Amino acid sequence: MATVESHYGETSAAARVLAAAAAAGITEITPQSLAPADQFHTGGIVATRELAAFAGIQPGERVLDVGSGLGGPSRILAAEFGADVTGIDLTPAFVEDATALTVRCGLTDRVRFELGSALDMPFADGAFDVVWTQHAVMNIEDRATLYRECARVLRPGGRLVFHDILAGDGRALDFPVPWAVDAGISFIYTEAETKAFLAGAGLELVEWRDETEAAIAVGLPPAPPPGVIPFGLMVVLGPDLPNRIENLARAGRDGRVRVVRALYRKR
Repeated sequence: MATVESHYGETSAAARVLAAAAAAGITEITPQSLAPADQFHTGGIVATRELAAFAGIQPGERVLDVGSGLGGPSRILAAEFGADVTGIDLTPAFVEDATALTVRCGLTDRVRFELGSALDMPFADGAFDVVWTQHAVMNIEDRATLYRECARVLRPGGRLVFHDILAGDGRALDFPVPWAVDAGISFIYTEAETKAFLAGAGLELVEWRDETEAAIAVGLPPAPPPGVIPFGLMVVLGPDLPNRIENLARAGRDGRVRVVRALYRKR
């Protein structure tokens, strides 16, 4: 059975991304130029910017990016919104790669990454103004503990914002999907279950938006020629990514999953 760490790889994704960028003729490494390959969620960099605006991210705010991956959203939050960002991820290779790409972008004064579990985060109570997750929670089974930890590290009045995939009508998914090759590392909950976890953590709903139709409408990029991996998420997640995305899109179309954007506040 797959593990979360093995699913996302143990080899240097940063090296592959930078080599692919060079092959694509990208000469300036910036958060924006890396976005095709480091934004692991529906909607890409556009969705990151929309979520940041939805959350009301302000310059100087302390943001915790939970499940930060290669750090694409973290770098956009710092470069375009002026936030001070800490990312946490369970996968050692991702922490190393996110740091390496952040160095190349010249953002180490505003962005850093730590290895750790979202269920036991190495941060003080009230350390952050905003906790952020984008398509990260689907690998976390113990959602009640996750949201309690998110609430703990938020200051009073701080915000939790997320753009995540939820269960729909209860029917099983077709695997693989972008976050899992099998059901062993895939944990999605319904809207009602998710709202109950969040309320139990002492978080108060500010706004909830169903983004499923918009996410499906984005569709898939054109298929590349055989043997060609374009500069995009396939560089990191492999050549079967279009199949994974199609499985997810089909589940969205037929009601098995929902894509949601939500904002909560700590009481």
